[in-house]
Order: sequence, then structure tokens, then C-alpha cells
Amino acid sequence: MLKRFLFLLALLGSGPLHAADLELVVPVRTIYPGEVISGAMLGMRSFDLREGQGIGYFRLPDTLEGKTMRRTLLANQPIAVQAIEEPRLALVGRQIRVEFREGGLSISTFGSVLQAGSLGETISVRILDGGRTVFGTVQRDGSLRVGEGQS
Repeated sequence: MLKRFLFLLALLGSGPLHAADLELVVPVRTIYPGEVISGAMLGMRSFDLREGQGIGYFRLPDTLEGKTMRRTLLANQPIAVQAIEEPRLALVGRQIRVEFREGGLSISTFGSVLQAGSLGETISVRILDGGRTVFGTVQRDGSLRVGEGQS
């Protein structure tokens, strides 16, 4: 039974299924984890892929600018969607401005980041005055929004 399955798998995987050249984004040099991607780091390269194989890779360099790498990417190899993440605006141990807004009330203080986070993620922070732990959403400017005015 197993031999038959392996034979069928080999048979199905051996012939081209509408093989075509597909232009994919590639790094022009090795890019390391945590590096912020710029347009100068990227190029395009043609790959001979079967139908459906290009789905998990980037095709437009514009979509990668400003993102960071999760793992090392080798030059001239296609960039997988899972290899990219939003840059971390809040880093563990760093100080962050914490803003509380509710109705017309606005309070701002500082806290120590307990959990790294990117734009829009909910993270925990220990308030420096008093030591209370709060949860909030990381904002575009790198601050943390807590309370009713979270976005």
C-alpha cells in the first residue's frame, strides 16, 4: 500500500503542470534577521515554477519596504511570505510612553515594555510609577494606547 502511494506521488510530481517563468522578488545580498528592508536590497529574478508554486512568495518589491526579516535570506533566492514581519516598535526592557484616554480625560506616563510588539499588537507594560502592569495597543509613533481610545 505504501509503495503504491509513493509511486503515485512520484508520478504526479514528475511532470510539469503548466510550468511557466514567474518573476519573483529576491534579495540582491544576504539579509539578516531584524534588518529593515529597503528598495536597494531587492531585485527581481525569473523562476521556472509549476502552477501554484509561486503563491507563497512576494512578486512586488514595494510590499516589502519597511518590513523586517524573521530569518536570514540568501541572495537571489525568492522571499517567502512567512520570512517577513512588521518592525517591532516596542522592544522588551525599553521605556515607552503610555497614554490613557477616556472621554475628555487624557493621562500620559511612562512604562517598561514586558513584551515586544509591532504596530497594532496588544502588549503588556509595567508602569514605572507604582509598578502596575497594563495592556495596550502599540501605536504608529511607538507609544502604547490603553483605555477606551485604543485603536
